[in-house]
Amino acid sequence: MNIVQLAGMLARRADFCAWVAQYSVPPRDVNADAAAQFIRDTCGVQSRSELATNPEAAHRLETLVRRPFVAWRDQQEMHA
Repeated sequence: MNIVQLAGMLARRADFCAWVAQYSVPPRDVNADAAAQFIRDTCGVQSRSELATNPEAAHRLETLVRRPFVAWRDQQEMHA
């Protein structure tokens, strides 16, 4: 799976949407479109395809999105 596919897959996960919802002001449910926008905003890109050619954006996806989400998800599973 490449980084563009990863970003797309994350946005469609219900648990990822729940994680993103924590950052919504005001609090609200987050759907796949809103989660995808969160990824683009956090990574500083207009389109997921930019992740394949922008190493800084790819680094932001890894360090600001994927790793924190995985840590949160693992913590949720430990308490389930």
